[in-house]
Amino acid sequence: MTSSETYSFDLAEEMVQRLEQEFGPEALRSEIKKTGNAGVTEAFFSDFGRRWMGRTLELGEQYSDRTYEVLKAAVKKTGTLAFPFIPERFVEIAYLSTQPIYTVPIVENGATGLVFKMPFCGYFKVIKEEMGEEFARALPCREACLGACRLAFEHFEFDVNVGMDATMPADEYCQFSIRPA
Repeated sequence: MTSSETYSFDLAEEMVQRLEQEFGPEALRSEIKKTGNAGVTEAFFSDFGRRWMGRTLELGEQYSDRTYEVLKAAVKKTGTLAFPFIPERFVEIAYLSTQPIYTVPIVENGATGLVFKMPFCGYFKVIKEEMGEEFARALPCREACLGACRLAFEHFEFDVNVGMDATMPADEYCQFSIRPA
């Protein structure tokens, strides 16, 4: 590295802002209003989650950072580490860009899978405000998170099972697990 080169280990602010604008809680609110109550179904949330992660994958590659570059080099050199670390980067970008959190609480991260919590959810709050408590407690939004996580791993050709171990209504946080199929 020459003195004129600098490495960024942070997420690009422009990427974070774009994801927030396009897929943050207020963007979800706008889509709910535009779709109307009858159209806000599990399929609606599944589509939202896949679009959210698709855009995250696109922008995450466009706005690479030093951590990602080092990880890709390590994967290339060792032939290991890709699971779950490469797709995890995109899961973290998606949540850090759209939710009121500073870190993604990781419960487990290794060859057996990725497990993380979402203790605060702007989506759940918006759904409750727009669709009501009963609708929100049914947690149709889980399909957005499950679909987003599934796509992050499928994109890198990992066959995984994505599950939900805890829910906001019952546990006051959501917890997702992604394990090799």
